[in-house]
Amino acid sequence: MKHSISAIVPVYNEAALVESSLSAIQSALARSFDDYEVVVVESGSTDGTPEACDAASARLPHVRVVHEGARRGYGSALRLGIARSTKELITFVTLDLPFDLATIGRALPLLERADCVLSYRPTDPRGPVRRWQSIVYRGLLRLVLGIRARNVNSSFKLIERSTLDGIALRSTGWFIDAELVYWLERRGATCVEIPVPLFDRTAGRSTVRIGTWLEVLKELVRFALARRRTRDAAAPGSSHLPIE
Repeated sequence: MKHSISAIVPVYNEAALVESSLSAIQSALARSFDDYEVVVVESGSTDGTPEACDAASARLPHVRVVHEGARRGYGSALRLGIARSTKELITFVTLDLPFDLATIGRALPLLERADCVLSYRPTDPRGPVRRWQSIVYRGLLRLVLGIRARNVNSSFKLIERSTLDGIALRSTGWFIDAELVYWLERRGATCVEIPVPLFDRTAGRSTVRIGTWLEVLKELVRFALARRRTRDAAAPGSSHLPIE
């Protein structure tokens, strides 16, 4: 295909999934692209994952491993992966493969009329507490930041890398998805939203914990306050310059 793509794969303590999942990701990209790379960001794992990633990279020619050195958060891993990526398009995939990888190829034609493809859950089989949390979070993002996207945290995203040039993403946690979508919308990027079913994890262990929800809310508040300070500094009559 005429496009090239970087698949960014954040990894922490997923030794059991490394070999099979990276092979599946590389194979999926090979079906739709001639020029592609899998950028694995390994964040200080303690279960043999670093060695498994290096072994997979030695066997799979399109896999590159970046060792972050410590666990700094999901957002930190994505930011590092974006910085180290080299291709025209960017997508994000975790090793539990939460969506059908063929979605990447199916979404590609949509970029003829858009800068990015986002996704949302067509159905939500999660329990009532998780569904309620998502509804509240979406409402807060719309109210506080004006984000219009239906579901910023849905796993599949396909983005023209050029739309991210000059954006200084700052989140180190799960708020990174909302921050990313905020800047895309603020820049006027054209985004198409498509339904993408999500799969439940069948192996390994999720790093999302009970306190994750509170950490995301804290990041949202900090981000909103920083944006308000920037807008105030840029207001007419202000002697301060805005800092992005």
